[in-house]
Amino acid sequence: MPFVENTPSRAVRAARDCNPGEVPSATAVTCISPNIRPLLGAFPLGVSSTSNPFFDRDNVREPSVIDEYSGNVRIDYQATSKDKIYARYNRDQGYGRIPLNSAGSGTDETIVPQNFVLAYNRVQSATMINEAKFGFNGSKTRVSGVAPVVPGINLNGISIALNGVQTLDGTSGYALPTGLLRISTAFNGSAAPYTNYSLSFIDSLTLVRGSHNIKMGVEVRPQRIENAILGGTTYTFANTQSFLNATPSQIAINGNTNDVSPFTGKGGYFHMRQTFYIGYVQDEWKIRPNLTMSYGMRYEYYSPLHEDNNKVLWFDVPTGKLIPNYTADWYKMKTTNFGPRLGFSWSPEKMNNKTVLRIGAGYYYGPGLAEGQTQPAQNDRINRTITSGAQLTFPADIPGILSTGINDPNLQFQPRAYLPGYQIPEKILQYSASVQQQLPGDTLLTVAYVGSQGRNLFVRGITNRITGVIQNPTTGAGTAVREFSVVNGTTVTNQFAEIDTKTSGGNDHYNGLQVMLNRRFARGLTAGAQYVWGHSIGNTDGSKDARSSSNNYSFASEYGDNISDVRQSINLSLLYQLPFGTGQKYGSSAGPLTKGLLGGWQFGTLFNARTGLPIDVEIARAAIVYRNNTTGVITTSPVVTNGIVQTTALVNVPGGGQSRNVARPDLVAGVDPYIHNQGWLYINPAAFAMPAPGTYGNLGRNALRGPGISQLDLTLSKKFVVREQMNFEFRAEAYNILNSPVYQVPGYATVSGSQVRLADASGVIQPGQAYTSSVAGGNYGALTQTVSNTVGSGTNRQLQLALRFNF
Repeated sequence: MPFVENTPSRAVRAARDCNPGEVPSATAVTCISPNIRPLLGAFPLGVSSTSNPFFDRDNVREPSVIDEYSGNVRIDYQATSKDKIYARYNRDQGYGRIPLNSAGSGTDETIVPQNFVLAYNRVQSATMINEAKFGFNGSKTRVSGVAPVVPGINLNGISIALNGVQTLDGTSGYALPTGLLRISTAFNGSAAPYTNYSLSFIDSLTLVRGSHNIKMGVEVRPQRIENAILGGTTYTFANTQSFLNATPSQIAINGNTNDVSPFTGKGGYFHMRQTFYIGYVQDEWKIRPNLTMSYGMRYEYYSPLHEDNNKVLWFDVPTGKLIPNYTADWYKMKTTNFGPRLGFSWSPEKMNNKTVLRIGAGYYYGPGLAEGQTQPAQNDRINRTITSGAQLTFPADIPGILSTGINDPNLQFQPRAYLPGYQIPEKILQYSASVQQQLPGDTLLTVAYVGSQGRNLFVRGITNRITGVIQNPTTGAGTAVREFSVVNGTTVTNQFAEIDTKTSGGNDHYNGLQVMLNRRFARGLTAGAQYVWGHSIGNTDGSKDARSSSNNYSFASEYGDNISDVRQSINLSLLYQLPFGTGQKYGSSAGPLTKGLLGGWQFGTLFNARTGLPIDVEIARAAIVYRNNTTGVITTSPVVTNGIVQTTALVNVPGGGQSRNVARPDLVAGVDPYIHNQGWLYINPAAFAMPAPGTYGNLGRNALRGPGISQLDLTLSKKFVVREQMNFEFRAEAYNILNSPVYQVPGYATVSGSQVRLADASGVIQPGQAYTSSVAGGNYGALTQTVSNTVGSGTNRQLQLALRFNF
């Protein structure tokens, strides 16, 4: 995988060691700390210089590895004319190494999913069939970070973050060595062993009674999760100068969850359990030959997740207290999860059985993503974040930092919490109506409306919010006061840092128009066309993709387009068989060799296009800023002149939220947020401004759109028959034959959508002042990469030839 990134320059590597007490220059290469020199070996050497003397440009190709092996076996046994038994087992084993950057950092992942089914079918009579099943589904996953190997320093479990740097000559990426991986939004860690399995006990019965086809069944599904998260340390440097001086602005330490916890006194893997209980009954009633009603009821209950040994550390939001070995339910599991379904299908006689009208609706429930339910158990490990003091060094004395113990009044522990009232499951109401009309030429037209409404969806925010600021009368420095802070004069101690919270109550809805035109295969031709207009909007993307609210006191600010919202899409397909050979219009009397060579060829084409995905424009905002008492100018640090404090400390973002880093700018009225006809430049930073201290930005969630994409694919295939049950199949496939650029949405992340973040490393942007391209960076919001899928939608032009032998 190729990487082009910024890396410490040759001048930095050749710089002398700083003398005791000497600080590296912020504008020119002078000296570096001896403590940082071994770390420079983890960065790749540059191949060209940049406009910044501290960084060169590298161009590195890191290898990626993918290995996969799979197999399955099935046995069928017909015991009697009415009794049948079958068993099936599948196993897959995959290994992959994914490079993360040009420093040689990567991720190793081994996944071994397997499943087993044993089923017994009994035909009791011509109108009664019963099926009983036992199933096992399990997966063993082992994920670990791969750190660069560097003499003189061990980077296993270590990550380096460098802030205050901007795009250099069109390249925004920096080669930052790491031995950590992003296990989830909850933790960075060095490894994550994870094993889960579920058992299914299912019985279903089918009855035919006159015009009724009745089905009913039950399922009990116990589930188990065993996992651990191995932690690590992240060093964050505020700027290049502090990096070269080996003085981080923050050190975040996460312990191992399987170590003996200082909170609960327990160690080992988590052993979590849960059981699903499902029952249903449905009936397809043929009221008349041209009128069918389908109706039914489904019930689902998911027992709350628990840890077998109560290895749980609960943070109680109302009191701000930790409760180790917590035994109560982590959230409320609703018991009223009844899902009625109703649908009608009618073919009016007056339309000569060429028209079908369908309408239906139903309620559906889901337990949500497991990650959103396991936090109380995963809290049970030590983590510590320090942002001041003599311990802010590289490399840090990690045992010394942790030696203060959990009773340190300034521990700044950061568990995760559930708000009171958190309820599961999520509920979705789906409904649709369609008209299907048969047209001349073996063509079928379908026009449909599809809609859904989601309720009780997963949302997230923060607690231990900033409520005020205390200013040091001598230095002018402001210290944030939080909900659970202890204040003694101008001294503020925080047992807890800012805490991520999860709860329910989100909503979304979708409305869509679907138009489909399909020609059934006839006279060698089949064709199809599909057009969809849809809109997905709400205040959350649900349990898988929800991000923290930008307003720390209300989820209403998040009402906007969802990350999956594709407003329009179109797909056109065609498959044509050349009319040559036996039974065809041409060549039916040709010789066997001619038929074999020219007959049976099929040509296909597929064209698809869609509008762009949403983009969330965000900004970096400090928790506290300072207003000059004379000029009103806002700065990020206090100003003291001749011993007199000239500034007043202010809470910049109400409540804080810097740990979640979801803040949006103000939209500048009358300024187009898009850049037109300037190559790869796409988003205009001048359309956005810094909000005033104490306010939130007025730009909505996912307010912008990425570029649309289109692609044309071609296929050519033929079977060469050897004899009746033996043939060779040839296929030629051309993806994106026109090599149309399929640009990736700026700021794209596979889970959380697309975020482009405006940073102000210079600290000169004032409230109400629009950003500039120089402050935002030369390629801010630019189309710097393509989707680059291997096959299918989003690939670069790719030609494939395949030959398969079938027997």
